[in-house]
Amino acid sequence: MNARTSSFLNKTGKTLRKAARGSLDQATEGPLSRFLETFTTPLTPVDYVSLVNPLRGREVRGQITKIDKHPDFLTVTLTPGPGMPTNFHAGQFIGLGLQIDGRWRWRCYSLTDAPKRSHRSLTVSIKPVPGGEFTQHIADRAKVGQIIRLSAPGGDFYLPQPVPSKLLFLTAGAGITPVISMLRWLKQERDSGTPFPDVIHVHSERGPAAADPYGEELATLHADAPGYRLVNWDSSERGRLTPADFPSLVPDATSRQFYACGPGPMLDAFRADYPGMRSEKFHIDVDGSDYGGEITFSALGKTTTSTGSTTILEAAEAEGINLIHGCRMGICRTCVAPIEDGAAVDLRDGSTYGPGEQIRTCCSVPSGTLTIPGK
Repeated sequence: MNARTSSFLNKTGKTLRKAARGSLDQATEGPLSRFLETFTTPLTPVDYVSLVNPLRGREVRGQITKIDKHPDFLTVTLTPGPGMPTNFHAGQFIGLGLQIDGRWRWRCYSLTDAPKRSHRSLTVSIKPVPGGEFTQHIADRAKVGQIIRLSAPGGDFYLPQPVPSKLLFLTAGAGITPVISMLRWLKQERDSGTPFPDVIHVHSERGPAAADPYGEELATLHADAPGYRLVNWDSSERGRLTPADFPSLVPDATSRQFYACGPGPMLDAFRADYPGMRSEKFHIDVDGSDYGGEITFSALGKTTTSTGSTTILEAAEAEGINLIHGCRMGICRTCVAPIEDGAAVDLRDGSTYGPGEQIRTCCSVPSGTLTIPGK
């Protein structure tokens, strides 16, 4: 082996070792990377780096490090790879991406831990939904050590700084997850010397408080934090919580900063009486069998149909219609299209969109008839 060949192999080895340690930007840029591409095409050096370190690659990735199974939900702890921020505001969510039956599926879940500067881990709680493709896959097949795709923390449902002195939380069912993160963060701040604010938390659950996944934690906080008052509402006995019930539960509701998370119909009802309420519809796993319909591409004069498990993009491609797209995962926004008529449902979180609103064709399905430009 001559000196030039030996030098090249030594540099190549250093490049891959850098990448495996996390210096991907340095390792896969510059003349050496471009030279290596001539030997790795159609893949890139980045793709081979991911074989050395699975947390590195084109996409932001994470590894499942712990799965705690509870009667009604799972708590999944993730260690993100380089490039994934772990600083977030309590109340925000992240996106999880899994390959299911050969297709990448994405769902958003609220982070449930309190932000910690010294930890590179993230925790989400997931409630398996009967017939829910994503949640059932997590419940039945997810394993510790598994590599999944991630999207960065996002969302504007979080507390401002400084924290208001009087807060009101309204949660129902799985809608408690972002508020749990807020409460854990407030407790963490209290333990560091910051006074706990005046908080009233009304939580609606179908069943007794003792059966609630976070019931014991909330009861302990209620007993230990003088500023925190918990009001449990058992909807199985008292019926669905409505704005008419609220004055007796929280007489000074209008003087508090109001945050609510729960099913869409509940939030709509309360928003009418409390227009200043900050709200977040909890993220659900959508059973696509409830949706589907006819799609018209107005600019092309073409029509096709889609089942609830076939996205608008996939239905178009099956008809030979080439819609602009990028990641096919609902992240890059390349495939965004305006709805001209009808409605569509985003399979990631169950949100429904109508005329004049924008949808991602790669992760949405029609809800009845739907018209988009198609160009």
